[in-house]
Amino acid sequence: MVECLKLRQKLERRDFLRIVEVFPPNFTAERDREPLIGLRQKTRDFLERVKKIQNLADAILIADVKDLSRLKLGTIYSAAMVQEEVGIEAVPVITARDSNRPAIRSAILTALSLGLDSLMFVWGDTYADDGAKNVYDYRGVGEMMREAGALFERAGVRPTFFAPIDLATLDAPRGRHLAHSRLKSGAEYLLAQPPTADVSHTFPSHMRTLRSRRLNSRVLLNVFPFRSSDDIEYCRKKFGWDLPPHLDAIAEKGGEPELLKEAKRVADRLRAAGCQGVYVSTRGRPELARFILD
Repeated sequence: MVECLKLRQKLERRDFLRIVEVFPPNFTAERDREPLIGLRQKTRDFLERVKKIQNLADAILIADVKDLSRLKLGTIYSAAMVQEEVGIEAVPVITARDSNRPAIRSAILTALSLGLDSLMFVWGDTYADDGAKNVYDYRGVGEMMREAGALFERAGVRPTFFAPIDLATLDAPRGRHLAHSRLKSGAEYLLAQPPTADVSHTFPSHMRTLRSRRLNSRVLLNVFPFRSSDDIEYCRKKFGWDLPPHLDAIAEKGGEPELLKEAKRVADRLRAAGCQGVYVSTRGRPELARFILD
């Protein structure tokens, strides 16, 4: 096992925190497209790609992929592999949508038994009528964290919890209440979306929002690697993100390379502004973190 500095220690030092999100090893569900599932090769490739960015991240967030066309390894197992083989703290995502209360309790205990002290809890977007059931056995993410915190306390382990926050909801009382209730329920930080997509428009807007709500010390803004103008428009339609036209101009000027440069500029600006850290998405391509954080 490779020894790693605990995320809790890094938080206490108040350094600029870099959380990099990756996808667990996954495969197509279509047998015709991928007749053989090469588990060993896929997991080896996954770990090698994470190793290449380990010096750029303080923690690796193992995202839960909501895509019925993909088969995936569990986030807890994937996080345990990263922590054991790479030597960097890994944070598995646990989703209310996918499991009932007993299963989520078991997942938390499994994470504890594997030495995973950091967890992220999310609600999860609902599945449409496409063959998967939506469980939602909890009243909310806060309840999940409170229950997890009680289990950690019984195990004598101090946890580090994360939860999501939608910046677009913070103008409404319900959104502000949700943010503060998740912090009160045990979240160390809230990881934000929609992404802070550029330095000219969304960066100052998001910073004003957080400061006006007194959340700037408890929210990590998201940097997201857009690929093209079409990709920007796809994200607008799929996620409902309000992305500035300036981002389209950057894409038209230089495509993905220029968009990655803008993502790096946002990450650099967050550090220069004295923010607590940054939450970097990689969309299944961990190596993109090098363009943004190096």
